[in-house]
Amino acid sequence: MRVLIIADNAVTANGINLEMRHVTGCNVTGFLNGRGPCGRHVAEEVPDVVLLDDLHDSELTLARIREVRTAAPATKILLLTLRMDPDWLAQASEAGIDAAIAKIARPGSIGALVREVVRGNVFHTFARRSQPVRPVPHELTARELEILRLVASGASNRGIAQRLWVTEQTVKFHLSNVYRKLGVANRTEASHVAHQRHLLDPQPYALTDEESFDAAA
Repeated sequence: MRVLIIADNAVTANGINLEMRHVTGCNVTGFLNGRGPCGRHVAEEVPDVVLLDDLHDSELTLARIREVRTAAPATKILLLTLRMDPDWLAQASEAGIDAAIAKIARPGSIGALVREVVRGNVFHTFARRSQPVRPVPHELTARELEILRLVASGASNRGIAQRLWVTEQTVKFHLSNVYRKLGVANRTEASHVAHQRHLLDPQPYALTDEESFDAAA
C-alpha cells in the first residue's frame, strides 16, 4: 500500500507518517504541501492512498480533493479533519473523498483505520442536513437497489442472502449487474458511487414480475 501525504507543513506530515509506521505493508512515499498544486505529482506517482490533512481553509481543501480525484481516479482519498459536522463532510464527499477520519482519534489508531478503509471494510455516507438532495436517475431495478443499499451498510453476500431469503449466487448475480450499470469493479466503489448519486436515499419503486419471482426464490 503506497501512501502519499498532503498537508500544509512538514511537521504535520511527519506526525501522520508516524501514525502509519506500524501498518503492515504500508509505504509512505512522500509529502506534498497542500498550499500549492499537487495534481501533476499525484498523477505521476498514482499512490494507492492519499492522506489529505484538512488545510484549515474549506475552499482550498475541497479544491485539493477535486484535484487529486481528477489526477488519480482510482486512488483512495482519506481526509484527516477536526471538523466532523455533516455539512462539511457532505461537501468533502461530493468533492471526492472516500472516507474521513477525525484527528481526535486515539493515537496509533489512524493507521489501523486507514488500512480498514483501503481493504473495503469501512464505508460511511455523509448526508447533508441543510437541504434535500434530488436522487440522480439510474437504471437499477428495485432488487438491485435493495442489494446495493445492504452492501453500502456493510453486509456480506451471505448476510444479504439470509436477509432477502435468496441464495448467495442470486446476490452475486444482482451485484454483477449493479457493478456493470454503475461502471465500477467492486462493492467499495459501488457504495461510493451510490452515495455520490444519492441512490441510498429512500425512493418508492414497484417490483417487476422478474423481481417478484426472484423474491420468492
